[in-house]
Amino acid sequence: MLKYPVYKIFKQRTQYISNQHFLIIASVFVSIVVSIAAILLKWFIHFIESLLLNTNILELSLANLFLPLLGILLSLTFIKYFLKGKNFEKGLASIIYKVTYKKGRIELYHTYAHLVTSAFTVSLGGSAGVEAPIAATGSAIGSNLASRFFLNDNDRNLLLACGASAGISAIFNCPIGAVIFALEVLLRKVTVPAFVPLLIASATASVISNFFYKSQIISFSAAIWQLNDIPYYILLAMLCGVFSIYTIRVIYGLETRFNNIKLKYNKAIFQGLIVGGLIMFSPLLYGEGYFVINQILHNKFDDFMQTISLQSNFGFNTVFLSFVLVTILLKPVAAAFTVSAGGNGGIFAPSLFIGALSGLFFSRIVNLLGLTDVNELNFVVAGMAGLLSGVLSAPLTGIFMIAEIAGGYTLLVPLMIVSAGSFFVTRLFEPNSIYTKKLVQSGLLQKAPELELLKTVNAESVLETNFPTLDVDVNLRSVTQLISGTRRNVFPVIRKNGRLAGIVSMGDLRPYLFRTDLYDKLTVKELMHTDVIKVNQTDSLHHVLQVLEENPGVFYIPVLHQEKYVGCISKSVLLNKYKELMQEWMAQNQDLS
Repeated sequence: MLKYPVYKIFKQRTQYISNQHFLIIASVFVSIVVSIAAILLKWFIHFIESLLLNTNILELSLANLFLPLLGILLSLTFIKYFLKGKNFEKGLASIIYKVTYKKGRIELYHTYAHLVTSAFTVSLGGSAGVEAPIAATGSAIGSNLASRFFLNDNDRNLLLACGASAGISAIFNCPIGAVIFALEVLLRKVTVPAFVPLLIASATASVISNFFYKSQIISFSAAIWQLNDIPYYILLAMLCGVFSIYTIRVIYGLETRFNNIKLKYNKAIFQGLIVGGLIMFSPLLYGEGYFVINQILHNKFDDFMQTISLQSNFGFNTVFLSFVLVTILLKPVAAAFTVSAGGNGGIFAPSLFIGALSGLFFSRIVNLLGLTDVNELNFVVAGMAGLLSGVLSAPLTGIFMIAEIAGGYTLLVPLMIVSAGSFFVTRLFEPNSIYTKKLVQSGLLQKAPELELLKTVNAESVLETNFPTLDVDVNLRSVTQLISGTRRNVFPVIRKNGRLAGIVSMGDLRPYLFRTDLYDKLTVKELMHTDVIKVNQTDSLHHVLQVLEENPGVFYIPVLHQEKYVGCISKSVLLNKYKELMQEWMAQNQDLS
């Protein structure tokens, strides 16, 4: 009985409230639902970790070999038997694809599947983070609620972004960084009014999260940075760029090579044991890595490294630098195998982990060399921003999110230098982010897919051959007789050898149509334009479109084959062909996500 009135209210809501105001209310509702999901996920992970490890994840234990495998197998079982063969895409790549090509429509099971699988994976030590799963969950919640509210495609994408922003804000308690993340990674194109629902959703999530969790996931108060440290921040930016490139390529390469698409348990066990073995070698690789980051930021990490150096025959500094560098190089490997085996997690937390160790590694070398005395913890924080910017291709997210995590904007200038520098270096060698690389390589995402489609078709496909042609030497009387039986406005002028001599338009003829005294005196040769823009029959439609864009006043282009005239292309027919190609492409990719 209640379903029909509620349905009717949402269907006819514009009679009661403006769409902009309704979007604000809807964003709050989405934020509340997503915040509850994020809080439950955080609580579950912390609860399991406290039961199994007493929060001391740096302790070397045989359980570290098998616990990640258990989490992967539980996640795999849920995907295989509870989702029953449904296409379950992990990470934010599929969300970006659906925003770009599927009008933001996300299947309902994504509202809970990411929560369950990531909870199993990360709580039991899988070397990945929960930020991508909670952002995917929030996106799915926003998308499905938008459909229930009968919102259009643009508003659905906005609520989707509100859900993702709310999820990140609830996890990190960084409302500004979460909004920028949604804009940089998911939406890309946004109008000014869209900022209001995004800000409200993110702020609401932060308030709700603070109500249940007072402490930050990473706690730190930055010290004042020194002007003399600027050259070293620039060098750190370059190092972060190198590690970002390494991280993207290792994760993409391993996930592509070992992805357990068929969900086979023998593959999952093999890859899960690799993850466990890596954690046995370096306990720092266990789980998200936030515990390690906080140990570093609270000056407790050296105590752990001291215990390792005592077990070796090398000095403390040698062991310290070697162990940290090897851990940096192994973290992307552990993260890739965690996900490809069947677990669920994102690269967000691993990026922060690698960035923190990179900053520590670099600043410790600077101090040991005696070049200057830098504040190592400031470099740790800047390193996190650098890796986040490079790997996610989101420099503003790196700057503002880490600034909020660090307790303010004390380090804003160093964060800007390292984030921008890392982003620049990374993009020189790796043009795609960790999220878009897979889509681009598989052909599902291009910077301009419509242009790529036009490159695959040549001019012959839109060639029109029914344009009346004129001889160079015919007079105006013959021309008027010819054009009286056609609706064309352009008439190619052809020589006897079939080559194009020029072109005559109705605009050229109009001044002489009523000058009958000139009918036998004027010839086409005197009326035609010889500086004609033309293309070849084998040219791609992409090239034809470029020619039209460079000449906005041209609506018809003659086409040549082996230097002889074969027909014309009109702008209207070209645009219709483009629409047809896009519709066919969308239909072919309907089931890919």
